[in-house]
Amino acid sequence: MTSDAPRREFLRRLAKPRATDVAGGLDNQTSAGVEKHPTDDRLSRELSLTAKAMGGEFQVIFNLGQYEQAMDAGLSAIQLLEPLEEMMSYFRPRGELGRINALAAYAPVPVSDELWNLLVFCRELWEATDRAFDITAGALWEVWGFARRQGMLPSKNELDEAMENIGWDFVELDKTNKTVAFKKPGVRLNLGSIGKGYAIDRMAVTIEGFGVHDYLIHGGKSSILTRGSRIELETGKARNMPGWPVGIAHPLHRTERLAELSLHDRSLATSGTTFQFFYHQGKRYGHVLDPRSGRPVDHVLSVTVLADTAATADALSTAFFVTGPTAAEAIRERLGNLGAVFILPGKSGEKPEMVCVGDVPKLDPAGL
Repeated sequence: MTSDAPRREFLRRLAKPRATDVAGGLDNQTSAGVEKHPTDDRLSRELSLTAKAMGGEFQVIFNLGQYEQAMDAGLSAIQLLEPLEEMMSYFRPRGELGRINALAAYAPVPVSDELWNLLVFCRELWEATDRAFDITAGALWEVWGFARRQGMLPSKNELDEAMENIGWDFVELDKTNKTVAFKKPGVRLNLGSIGKGYAIDRMAVTIEGFGVHDYLIHGGKSSILTRGSRIELETGKARNMPGWPVGIAHPLHRTERLAELSLHDRSLATSGTTFQFFYHQGKRYGHVLDPRSGRPVDHVLSVTVLADTAATADALSTAFFVTGPTAAEAIRERLGNLGAVFILPGKSGEKPEMVCVGDVPKLDPAGL
């Protein structure tokens, strides 16, 4: 018996199947992400396992009774979350990323192969998005107060100082020795815009290793990966449209949805400022910052990106929020199989506008 077998057996006894509506077993929406919204009154059954990590809630959902090994697959996937958070967290000084931020300005810091590969991927996305996705913008995130969830307007000097510490030009990745070094103090890496998606991808690999091919994983409901299809209780078969039904939440009205789509063997992530923002002298400032200007983005309400991996969708939802739809189309042409749904502010007194870019499945509009 393996060392974690007693804990797994304890978790197995706690996990209880439950029936949910067809909209996917996702509770009410979270930050500009997805929401549960019934599309009909047929029921489907699910086996769901939930864990809190990375400042939110992760959930793995299976069709109840479809796979005998689903419980073991889900538990194994959830057990990845703690070590992954330790590796990637901005707030854990003893973790790998924490050690890089503390020491890399003074000496090269060796990193694991896993974190190395993730950092290389982040640099590639920085280049592909014309610097709109930038994990080196930790100093900017702090000076606006969003690192402490206490948004504040920085002074010009504070903002200028933060901007002087942003950019991959200040980061050295030594491929031979797998080390990270900063060229100056003040540089800090923050994986918050890709960490949940990356964790979901790693969980999916584990689940697939158990021979399970129909499931949904979400991290805080703003990042989702689906494989296979939701099975309806009524027929015991997949829905008429393959995949899992997922709603796109209204970025201004938390209890409403704008559209629903069927997500099949793809990942989805949404960025928006529904929950993290502050007001200063009557002006609203959201937490999505443009690392090129140093200021919050105000020309987009939310962006939902569809991609092959959750990490890519997670990262590009932030990048596209920064760039807007025109530049996103050019980035999509470079990177390939991507789709995006932009929710843009309407003209004065008008409803928000929906703009689709690239490969987007058929949408069932609800609020536009």
